[in-house]
Amino acid sequence: MSLVGLKGLRGRFLLLVVGIYVLVGIASLFGFYRVAESIINRLGTGYATQYASQQRGRILAKIERELVLAQKLVDSPLLRSWALDESNAALKRESLAELESYRRLFSDHSYFFIVDSSHNYYFNNAANEFAGKELRYIVKPDDPTTSWYFATMEHVDNFDLHVDNSEQLGVTKIWINVIVKDDQARKIGLGGSGIDLSEFLKDVVRSSDPGVETVLVDANGFVQGHSDRSLMEVNARIRDESKRLTLFKLIDRDDERAKLRDMLATMKSGGAADQQIELTIGGRERIAAISYLPEIHWVVVALVEPGQVIRLQTFRPILFLMAAALLLTILLVSWLLERLVLTRLARLTGLTRDIAAGRYDRKLAVDRNDEIGQLTHSFNAMTTTIGDYMQNLEHKVSDRTAELRASNRKVMDSIEYARLIQSSILAKPADLDALVPDHAVLWKPRDIVGGDFYCLYRDGEDGFLLALADCTGHGVPGAFMTMASKALLDHAVTTRGANDPAAVIGELHRGLRALLQSREAGDADNGLDIALAYVQPGRERIVYAGAKLPLWVVEPDGTITTLKGDRCSVGYRKTPDDVRFTNHEVDVHKGQRYILLSDGILDQNGGERGFGLGQTRLGNVLSAFKRRPLVQLADELVALLKEYQGELPQRDDITLVAFSLD
Repeated sequence: MSLVGLKGLRGRFLLLVVGIYVLVGIASLFGFYRVAESIINRLGTGYATQYASQQRGRILAKIERELVLAQKLVDSPLLRSWALDESNAALKRESLAELESYRRLFSDHSYFFIVDSSHNYYFNNAANEFAGKELRYIVKPDDPTTSWYFATMEHVDNFDLHVDNSEQLGVTKIWINVIVKDDQARKIGLGGSGIDLSEFLKDVVRSSDPGVETVLVDANGFVQGHSDRSLMEVNARIRDESKRLTLFKLIDRDDERAKLRDMLATMKSGGAADQQIELTIGGRERIAAISYLPEIHWVVVALVEPGQVIRLQTFRPILFLMAAALLLTILLVSWLLERLVLTRLARLTGLTRDIAAGRYDRKLAVDRNDEIGQLTHSFNAMTTTIGDYMQNLEHKVSDRTAELRASNRKVMDSIEYARLIQSSILAKPADLDALVPDHAVLWKPRDIVGGDFYCLYRDGEDGFLLALADCTGHGVPGAFMTMASKALLDHAVTTRGANDPAAVIGELHRGLRALLQSREAGDADNGLDIALAYVQPGRERIVYAGAKLPLWVVEPDGTITTLKGDRCSVGYRKTPDDVRFTNHEVDVHKGQRYILLSDGILDQNGGERGFGLGQTRLGNVLSAFKRRPLVQLADELVALLKEYQGELPQRDDITLVAFSLD
């Protein structure tokens, strides 16, 4: 089909589609190599991980078989009886015979058995060299060659695996030390065997797969096994341990060494046993799959070059198939698009532009009965419906907007009036100025009105009781709770007197319980936390009592002492009616400041991590005010909260009252 002569939207659209398919085809050809490399890397990573895990399994299988056999040895009733009665000749003869049978079963054909009561060390090797003279020596704590036994008995509960590597002999052994216990689980000896892993490890690091190397590394990073025999021979000739070959010396880049050290440290501390990392060794990038053996604190490192394991040529048939399929798709779709869609869709495109411009009176003639014709008919019907709907919607939106504005205005007016009512129960500024001229008040409800309140009761000429409470809930529900709680607190102060804060809290608790006694078990529980500070006439002492809310005392040198209230709240079901609260007495000294606060300011989240403000940050601000007038404290705290919370919303009602008696 020739595209020459195509004009207007139809021709341009068809050329555009063909151009897009061509560009996609070219991009696919160029992008194929990147995708193939990504697939090769993922497959190489999976191959490396599986390979390292397989090698770890081979090593652990050999160790676990010997460990199980050693555990069976020390669990022998005969050997345990002998360890408790070593002088019994019959038991000794039978026990040595049983140890001999285990010697033949161990892969190393050796055993050792130590009786804790006598410290006698029994041993026989693969050559059966010590038959009849199995008692070799006595272990002593002051002998460096046998002190390991006493360390094992002290620190090991069940068993311990110890790696012993001799470069001079070319032998790597793992000693299996298993604790012998009596029926009361008391340690009475030690038994076990050794495993010679030298030849086995050489077999593990050998690999016939191209692009794959295996490295075995001990807990200090020294290479214990490598597929390059020359490296291992060099390592064996070096006597200075600091100069011997480590895995880190094979790596080219410092940042990769650091990442590997962190990864090994994480694995040793209980992290994932299998991890992967990309390393550059000898100028070549490798995928390193690391598998940790916690039993002996070694790691198996499989170094894989993905390009050598899975070659790019493998994907070339797929490349040719993709290119052919894409070319065929371009030709077929372009022809079908021109034949069946573009010609008739151009008219609908024009209609769409008219509708987008708001011309809902536009219609198209329906000249066909196929899907495009049905779509045209539906489009005409939709245009009519949208026009009617938009006209009605504009009227409804206008009406509803006016209604919502009126309703919102009424609600906000009511809440603002409720704030005025709630403010009336708070301590009057004039009373505070008269009794404590040096004071600061921060009262910030979360939702215009809230569940926090503070109030003041005079007692004599210069004595007073200051109360700060945090009721259940926020907003309007919390405000209702404050009104009820304030009325009950007034009654409690009148009944019990201002000079006994603990009795006032107890009376408030019983009154609040009686008020809410109609609650059923499934209903929400309500109550409050409160702190009371009674300043005696003469101002020589403060009596404090609290239900979960504290009293902070800021000393003249800036240190802060916290008096904690009782650990039960007021009015809640779980607090019994007969609960007794505690009075705490504080001697008044010149220069002290006293702080009552709810937990809203401490819990306000913010900062870089979104944590609560906390006692430390607030305490630093209060300590800084040790010589400044408290009247400036409220503004300082507002600035602190604004900076700390940033764009985060206020989390809770915030109330703080600070005063000085100087």
